[in-house]
Amino acid sequence: MSDTDTATRLVGTGWDEHGNDTAQSVLTGTNLKVRALCLTTPDLVVPILFVPGIMGTRLKVKNRDASAWFPPESTWEGLVTVLKHLNKSAADRQKLLDPNNTEVDDDGPAHPDESSKALLAIAPGTTDAERAKWRGWGQLYGKSYGGILSLLEKCLALIFDPDTQGKQLTATWKTLVMDQQDAAKLGAQKPFTPLQEEHLRDAADVLYPVHAVGYNWLRSNKESGEHLALEIERITGHYRSKGKICDKVIIVTHSMGGLVGRACAQIPGVADRILGIVHGVMPAIGAPATYKRIRAGFEGVEQVLLGRNGAECTAVMANAPGPLELLPTAQYKTQTEKGPRHWLRVSYAMVNMQGLSEEVDTLLGDEDPYGEIYLNNTESWWRLVKEELIDPVGRWEKEEAKREGRKIVGENSRESDFKKFLVNMDDARKLQDFISDKYHPNTYAYYGADAKQLAWNEVHWKATKAAAGDLKRALLMADDLNGSIKLSFDEKNQHGFEIQKAQGPGDGTVPAESGSAPTPYVVQIFRHEGKRKGHESYDHQGSYGAKLAQSVTLYSIVKIVSSSSWLKQKLPKT
Repeated sequence: MSDTDTATRLVGTGWDEHGNDTAQSVLTGTNLKVRALCLTTPDLVVPILFVPGIMGTRLKVKNRDASAWFPPESTWEGLVTVLKHLNKSAADRQKLLDPNNTEVDDDGPAHPDESSKALLAIAPGTTDAERAKWRGWGQLYGKSYGGILSLLEKCLALIFDPDTQGKQLTATWKTLVMDQQDAAKLGAQKPFTPLQEEHLRDAADVLYPVHAVGYNWLRSNKESGEHLALEIERITGHYRSKGKICDKVIIVTHSMGGLVGRACAQIPGVADRILGIVHGVMPAIGAPATYKRIRAGFEGVEQVLLGRNGAECTAVMANAPGPLELLPTAQYKTQTEKGPRHWLRVSYAMVNMQGLSEEVDTLLGDEDPYGEIYLNNTESWWRLVKEELIDPVGRWEKEEAKREGRKIVGENSRESDFKKFLVNMDDARKLQDFISDKYHPNTYAYYGADAKQLAWNEVHWKATKAAAGDLKRALLMADDLNGSIKLSFDEKNQHGFEIQKAQGPGDGTVPAESGSAPTPYVVQIFRHEGKRKGHESYDHQGSYGAKLAQSVTLYSIVKIVSSSSWLKQKLPKT
């Protein structure tokens, strides 16, 4: 067997208290042709900070080990979780997912694979689990993010194949990145510059330890951005304490994590600590699905966990600024064949004077979505929240007090519930304004625009039968809180309306309109349109499991590295 045919076993390289490389391996007999590979670690360190999407971070009840949100990591856990949530009321959900009584839990199953375990050896800890936990991997939904964390850890540590004495790229880099460097294949929307081997040679002289940074997604993303800034300081400080050069990080985000990353980059002085950012499937200007879910609940099996109807969703989301920050911003417009238009509308069919069916279409809240939809507490049937659904816990407590003849100290007027919501909605609007059109100057992004992964690019209320009347003046007579309502135009003129199914290309959650919004502000953005453009089709939550998304992420990281004048000054001279 030749040297090139000999199998290689990666041995974990650790650090002593001074940051010197240490490694241990068990000796084997000469009949076992497996070489032990011990990697030396570069002195130049650029941590990769992965920031997950909404519901991608485990949450526990504050100061306790009780679960607030532990996403299921297996089929069995999923079944158990569904059964636990079946009988939860709106009040139960409000109490459980209280932004002020929850915090990040870091004890989740990180599940690093064998290669990642060896590479995690430089982290503090005596076991694989402790080292993964120190990197933050246990904070995240392992089933969704464990794969991309391990992929980044391995690929960025092994760009060139040690079995070829570093002369050739690893098979992963060759097939996943270098063989795919075509603008059409990757969906590049801006002038595309392929990577050269010299870029990879420079990148290979840097250590990229992958950290996960979870956050309380019920709270404002502005607050989470401040937490991310503190983590940048803590993590880089650790590597400097080991004698390494570590001043900057690269941030990789998923979904709402992109809002966290953008908020972080707007904090004075922090952008200079960030080498670049890669955003995946980010709802850059919000998503109409957020309105749909507050009014009518989630879809599929998710509805059991996250809210089956408007009452259950409102009880959680109206009390949490984080989810509210996913509402469409004032910039959001639905793209149609006739041009852009407002995202919320209602329509009915009527017979005109010529006896022909005619569609009557009315936009709702198009002049001011905040005042006319989100902050509207009038009788407008299309408003975002109903006051009586905001605080079921508080209402239950008041009813109990009345039955027992007790007075609730500090009880406010009937408007108090809506005032609580206004505080959260005000925080949400501040975040949206804070990051509006603002991106780190070295940003890359990808998004889905797949006709097979339809998303709500608008919310369309449509009459179930022919109707007639002023749609804006109609009164709400009934609402099943699952997307079906009855409107009254007058005493004898009542009609049913339903929210229509998702119709816009996207990734199943974020519509292309929102995914594409960063285009004018970023270095490169990749549009993935599914099979009709020869692209891999992926859904929102699983996007980083798609090889296409992995390709553009690795490409973007190396482009960020290769374009950095700071890094070039720090790279070892050869």
